[in-house]
Amino acid sequence: MKDALEGIRAWLLSDRDVLWFAAYWGLLAFIAGLEVVLPAFRQPPQRSKRWPANLGLGIVNMTLAPLAPVSAVWGAQWAQHEGIGLLNALGGPLWTAVVVTFAVRSLAGYLLHVLMHKVPLFWRMHRVHHFDTQLDVSTSLRSHPLEFAATLLTMVPIAILFGLNPWALAAYEAVESLTNALAHANLRLPQWLDRPLRRLLVTPNMHCLHHSSYQPETDSNYGQVFSLWDRLFGTYSSAPRAGYEAMQIGLAELRDARADDLWWQLKSPALAIARESAELAAPVDKLAPSDRA
Repeated sequence: MKDALEGIRAWLLSDRDVLWFAAYWGLLAFIAGLEVVLPAFRQPPQRSKRWPANLGLGIVNMTLAPLAPVSAVWGAQWAQHEGIGLLNALGGPLWTAVVVTFAVRSLAGYLLHVLMHKVPLFWRMHRVHHFDTQLDVSTSLRSHPLEFAATLLTMVPIAILFGLNPWALAAYEAVESLTNALAHANLRLPQWLDRPLRRLLVTPNMHCLHHSSYQPETDSNYGQVFSLWDRLFGTYSSAPRAGYEAMQIGLAELRDARADDLWWQLKSPALAIARESAELAAPVDKLAPSDRA
């Protein structure tokens, strides 16, 4: 039995990348199936128009990822081996390293996301993610390669500086991938489930506001795994001011064929596009009580 378990462990480690790849794309396919059966937004999904750009950007980033000389997990492993970084210098129990790693990595992701919206140069990269005029699991793949590079250049030094635990960091990255796929899905949780979950985690109900074309909603709910940072820093929004059904997904300044053009999206950071904000007509005092919660 011991030899059999060792054989399974060796096989899993030898084919780890293949297994992760298969599991990730299997998850996306499963969520896409749920979207067909239980869509939150009822408008036609226009997958034939949108998915080539979304999947294309995802494939570009996945192709570039192995070419990067370092990753945040690699940086954490190197820091641990060299004994540098805050956690490595202080020592302490494993649970402390895990909690601090999750806290520091999630806060760094939150702050970088805020900067992507507030710094014009970063916004030019990040707005590609928001150009999608509808929301589904494929939107989770839609990010510009320059944003991928900016994230890498930010997270590697943070992993080294704080001496983040490499196994906890790898676990966080896996959780973030799962949360990212679910948060962008065209799904809506029932209130009895969404309310307790969003006290800690980002839910699809919560994150879809971040893709509203109404700028105060776009500039809210920056969290990627935990909702804590949005609540702590005052960027949390509970529901669309005009209700979910009246919410327009995407950006007001780009609602034509360019939003679905892969090549145009790749070159768009070099293009100046004035930012606009769609104004929704429904007055706040007419919102349903559940939308004001």
